[in-house]
Amino acid sequence: MRWGKNILLVSLAALAALSCVTQPRTDRRTRALLEELDSYLAMREIHVAKKADQLEAYCKLVQATPDLSRRFELGMLTAAEYFPFSFDSTQHYLKHCQEWALELGDRDRYLQASIDLGHLYEKAGNYLEATQVLYNQIDTLSLPAHLQADYYWTLYDFSKDMAGNSGMVERLSIPPAASFRQRLLDMLPRESARYRALLRDKLMDESQWEAADSVSRLLVGSVTPEQRDFAIHAFFQSELANARGDQPDRLYWLVKSAECDIVNAVRDYASLTMVAQLVLPTDVDHSFTYLRIAQEDAIRYNAKLRPWQISRFLMQVEDAYQDRQVRANRSRKVWSILLAVLTLILSQVTYFLIVRSRKLSRVRKELEDSNLSLAQANTALNGLNQQISKENEVKEQYILSFLQGLSAQISAVRAEDNRFRNLLKQGKADQLLKELSISGRSEKVRDEFYDTFDATFLGLYPDFVEQFNALLKEEAREVPPRGHLTTEQRIFALIRLGVDDSKRIAAMLDYSLSTIYNYKVAVKNAALEDRENFEERVKMIGK
Repeated sequence: MRWGKNILLVSLAALAALSCVTQPRTDRRTRALLEELDSYLAMREIHVAKKADQLEAYCKLVQATPDLSRRFELGMLTAAEYFPFSFDSTQHYLKHCQEWALELGDRDRYLQASIDLGHLYEKAGNYLEATQVLYNQIDTLSLPAHLQADYYWTLYDFSKDMAGNSGMVERLSIPPAASFRQRLLDMLPRESARYRALLRDKLMDESQWEAADSVSRLLVGSVTPEQRDFAIHAFFQSELANARGDQPDRLYWLVKSAECDIVNAVRDYASLTMVAQLVLPTDVDHSFTYLRIAQEDAIRYNAKLRPWQISRFLMQVEDAYQDRQVRANRSRKVWSILLAVLTLILSQVTYFLIVRSRKLSRVRKELEDSNLSLAQANTALNGLNQQISKENEVKEQYILSFLQGLSAQISAVRAEDNRFRNLLKQGKADQLLKELSISGRSEKVRDEFYDTFDATFLGLYPDFVEQFNALLKEEAREVPPRGHLTTEQRIFALIRLGVDDSKRIAAMLDYSLSTIYNYKVAVKNAALEDRENFEERVKMIGK
């Protein structure tokens, strides 16, 4: 019967392992970064409320200022503060500033407000409006010298942004960004942030990655992580990491950029959406959460560029969902196969019970034939019956527990799949983003599998931990809580059951092959006797 117990336990292990391996796991560094980003997002509404109070104070100050010249200055300052927070409010104040400049008869101030308005339009993706303001309403021949750097910087930014988002509208006939860059490099101070940003872009265009990285790090180091410009510099640092093929470093800088955006209550951003894209293959939960937050902020900002960018990512979301459906279907097939295996095992158990019953009959006959006293015969028979009853009770408990877990898992998967399928059929993409939140089921199932495996194995081999420790040196012995195994003990418990292949052990326990190898080497190095025969001695435990 011992090998029959092994078959049942290994089948349990394979079933639980296959049900929890649903997607690639996130590495430790990425998990730490995402936990850090989550802590910032938890404070997001506090930062937004603080920013809203600050903006309200600016608005009241503008309204309470009677002097038109002073009101213009305060209006421009208020527009600058609203720029990353609200498209409509920024546009509102810039247009008012244009009106106040006309009332003052101050052409320079009117041009200053117009340049900022054109910059707002191009950043928001309103390229036709930006072209109308920057190219049709501003006469470059009569532009004052102190506004030329701002004007050409805006044109440079416009051309660069439109080239990166050309799929949104038909390409407009405007000069390329490089045509403005050299003019700005000749015009700006060499130590200024804009000069260094232009130089970084130029070096990136020329694929001079090391030089571009040096300039970019100067820009990152020139501001603190709480300043708004840090988010922009960190974003370009992530682009350099992407060009080098260093995806972990790219994610690091995108997270830092997103954290700076959160602290400054920025709603018009790209970093968080890109973080969602990067983590989608390994962490669907975080990807959906970040995408939903980015979409909410884009809608509140009320510009058309960011929602359009996020909508392109929705196709990847749908692909991820379809992939998850395929995995769920595969999992259901595996459950069906293993259920058939369980039925076969139950048939074998029934067969062995019949054999044991016949053995009991033979023992009874032998006792009668040997003229043992009735009391002695009854004592022996009662002991044998109790042993059989106990073994049957243990088997029934294991089988019942397994079937209950199987039924609950299938019901949960079916209910969740039906809900998601209905949302897709109804075309509720927004609601899908809010509702489609994976609950961490794979981790829960894995932990439940570990608990079930430990309890089941120790029920069959209650002295395993003591006998396993007896094979090790004193300093390497571990005594886990009652009813549990350590990771090393769990690995060698599977070896005790006859699972020798490290790949199978890694699949069952949801670890990498290298992790299993390292644990096995560490334990063997602590063996009291010859480490080469350690696994064979483990297989003898309980025999």
